[in-house]
Amino acid sequence: MNRATSFGSAAEDYEASRPGYPVEAADFVLGLTGVSRAVEVGAGTGKTTEAFAREGLEITAIEPDPAMAAVLEAKRLTWVTVVVDSLEDWPGPDGPVDLVFGGQVWHWLDRDTSGRRVMEWLRPGGVVALIWNVLYDRYGPFTEVYRRHAPHLLEDDDERIRRRDSRAWTEDLARWGFSDVRLTTFDWTAELSPSQVRSLYASYSDHIALDPEVRERVLDGIAGVVAASGAPHRIGYETRVFTGTRP
Repeated sequence: MNRATSFGSAAEDYEASRPGYPVEAADFVLGLTGVSRAVEVGAGTGKTTEAFAREGLEITAIEPDPAMAAVLEAKRLTWVTVVVDSLEDWPGPDGPVDLVFGGQVWHWLDRDTSGRRVMEWLRPGGVVALIWNVLYDRYGPFTEVYRRHAPHLLEDDDERIRRRDSRAWTEDLARWGFSDVRLTTFDWTAELSPSQVRSLYASYSDHIALDPEVRERVLDGIAGVVAASGAPHRIGYETRVFTGTRP
């Protein structure tokens, strides 16, 4: 299974359990320049879209997976137009935009193509924002479950995932030609019930790719660990916002 295009098969879990983004992060990005028109890349079910949706801000949200896009479309967010297409194939906006942003998506895309297309879409002085919610410890609390049922997940060798969790995106933004490149972070925590944790982990691409029987054993084991603790599972997140300005 192609992990980059696997999320549609878990669209309901993704929408139910994936966290949104701190409003402070969206406010920070929108404060970098005047914004009335924006393009969102890889909108998914609208987790990032919801954080950026503002009265008067027109957002074209492009999402290649029809199942994910359908969840976003059903939200009927004001000022948001959903387009089922990819960054690579979409013809682009009908004129320059003020902002291009996306959450949890850039590591799945070809880096050079991404930079070229974003630069084409932005007006001079426009801003790009590459955003991720990064867990402080995704697998640690459930190490024994993975050792028992899917030990290879503890040694993920996907270069895209390693890059997702790195801070090297400032180098890419500079190489693409953006100025005023910076990384801004926002720390926060979430508390989840056993069923919410199960749903969250069911939305991860490496879990989606597991054999169905193995996946169920892993997810049941994770939920069991949380239930046995007798308390909500606390997850620490760092929202990373990499930004740059088109000269």
